[in-house]
Amino acid sequence: MLFFLLVISSIFILVRTVPIEQSNSTTTFSTDKLPTNGSSLDFRLLPYIGNGHIATVVYSDVIYMNGLYNGENGTSHRAHIPSALNWEFKINSSSSLYTLNVSSGIFIEILENDEVRIERRFFASQEYTELLLAHVYVTIGQKIIVPIEVHEQTTSIDIDFANATRSSQYVLLSGKTREIENSQFQVEPLPVFVYFTPLPIQGLELDQEETNRTYLFVTSIDENQTIAKQSFDYATSEQQPDAILSSHISRWNDVWSNGHIDIEGNDELQRQINSAFYYILSSLPPLSTKSKPKQFYGLGPGSLAWGGQLGEAYSGHAFWDMEIWMYPSVLLFYPTLAKEILSCRIALHDAAAYNARLFGYEGWRFPWESARTGVDVTNDCCPFGRFYEMHITGDISFAAGQYIAATGNRDWLLNEFGGELIYETARFWASRVIYNNQTKQYEILNVLSPDEDAQPFKNNTVYTNALASLSIQLANNVSCITNKTIPQKWLNIASNLYFPFDNSTQDYLEYEGFNLSQ
Repeated sequence: MLFFLLVISSIFILVRTVPIEQSNSTTTFSTDKLPTNGSSLDFRLLPYIGNGHIATVVYSDVIYMNGLYNGENGTSHRAHIPSALNWEFKINSSSSLYTLNVSSGIFIEILENDEVRIERRFFASQEYTELLLAHVYVTIGQKIIVPIEVHEQTTSIDIDFANATRSSQYVLLSGKTREIENSQFQVEPLPVFVYFTPLPIQGLELDQEETNRTYLFVTSIDENQTIAKQSFDYATSEQQPDAILSSHISRWNDVWSNGHIDIEGNDELQRQINSAFYYILSSLPPLSTKSKPKQFYGLGPGSLAWGGQLGEAYSGHAFWDMEIWMYPSVLLFYPTLAKEILSCRIALHDAAAYNARLFGYEGWRFPWESARTGVDVTNDCCPFGRFYEMHITGDISFAAGQYIAATGNRDWLLNEFGGELIYETARFWASRVIYNNQTKQYEILNVLSPDEDAQPFKNNTVYTNALASLSIQLANNVSCITNKTIPQKWLNIASNLYFPFDNSTQDYLEYEGFNLSQ
């Protein structure tokens, strides 16, 4: 067994690369009553299921898909896909139990009374990422029809669906988003195809001689109709429906086998860490899948399951949280996924180059908020972030440096545009500085630091200047592999950037003119 120790604030944390225990007190979260806000469910407090391609908050009426955005520029947001999994059982249950198992990525609902026991399991398949499934197990003591309240939707505020195509096996919704994000980088609206099992409007019926029955409800979603249909057919034609669930669980076991953090003697902290990893991993591509690889478009701070409205979870946009706050733990245990995070930036580099030129600079300047195209989609409510919070480019370069330090992946540098990412971000910073003839140092003016209270902008923020210097140093450090010669001027910039410093207190200042007494 491979293990090592992390030391954080004098707490010893045992890090293992073995599977976590299934269904223990630190991997399951249960309640007998769902959270409400007035007379409605409080979806803010409900868990979600996802697999990096699609995700949904359980019982909600919407599903979101990686890369599917609607709205122009600053109004871009995740496009609403109607959910066919949010129907309800209408029985008087004497006992109810709702459980999220983060070790297997399954949400379980159990309802019971004297006549019937119902167990419904929701999961977003790790095997075929187009699939969201609900397994329903009904156990009875007599003939019964389990009543159901169906909420079928075939329309969306974000997607122009044609009339639903219906057969005995499926319902098909096909359509395109209503608006493109940016005409320069998106030629036409984005397509989406949704196949789902016809909903049981008449309820779930069991005959007199039956004591139990299993039902399978499938939703399959993709931008490619053939892929969506193939995955739907696979799930619905499987002779052993439980095999799909077993494969899903097996793949989650493989995920945890790559490593996790064990806390000895603090179950509550262990639960928080397990759930935090689950939620991040549920919004990232699977480590292994039978689905065709898809371009990843980034991880927003609100996950893949949120962001369908302006102002909600940053509208599903990716920004610096991905590289600075979520990236380190992903890199430590899942370097393949860390590379996926960097790949989404590389894939959108044309827009980053355009963004640099737009402001009169060279190299790649990445947007403060990114969605489908890589142009800056920060909402008009927050223009300072769009124009001045350019430390995001340094954040991305810093993450690239961490990846190289952790993996030493030369192939990524040479054949997967990693070298270009590092070089072009350094080139941006070299073009962004100005030289101060009085101090004989380089400066970066008119920027917004992570301290967004310091609006609209400041000069020489320590954080931004440090990242700029590190970015150029990184490009130089890998130049022996990439064969991209770094100009001497860039090296002079990296070693002669100005950092505001208070000699009396021996403190670096957050930015030029910062008042330490505030």
